[in-house]
Amino acid sequence: MKKIAFLAAAILISGAMITGCGNSTSKEVKEAEATAEAVNESEGAPIELGPNDILEFGGAQPMPVVVDFSATWCPPCKQFKPIFHKLAKKYKGKVNFIYVDIDKAPQLAEQYGVTSVPTILFVDKEGVINRNIGFMTEEEVEGAVAAIMPAPSAPKIEPR
Repeated sequence: MKKIAFLAAAILISGAMITGCGNSTSKEVKEAEATAEAVNESEGAPIELGPNDILEFGGAQPMPVVVDFSATWCPPCKQFKPIFHKLAKKYKGKVNFIYVDIDKAPQLAEQYGVTSVPTILFVDKEGVINRNIGFMTEEEVEGAVAAIMPAPSAPKIEPR
């Protein structure tokens, strides 16, 4: 089972099987490495979760996350998809973009209380989730992304 977890200042992208004792086999390690490599090669494309994937947010994480819960039969979802992909490329390395097709991964939709699509979750670095239900323009998404981005740190002023 793949696992995507955003916990304790680390993103764990793993293809490892979840076992009772927590041990990993070499096959599981290879699967985890292949998953991580696929994410790195995605050129900013959103990470697409499937029926066996897990999505967890908790505590501090290294970067904000935007999750699009959509369906292929939904006209507003189809209209939103190119905007989502464009912004995933624009914010590559600064914000993680994750796509969930509710028909392929209904357990994730249920886990996050998604009853209408599109539903977009904006998760800041502290794990706080803001939710939007319905279509969003590119400008609206950029505003929501700006709201979850950490404030730039002030430059250090050296004493004279």
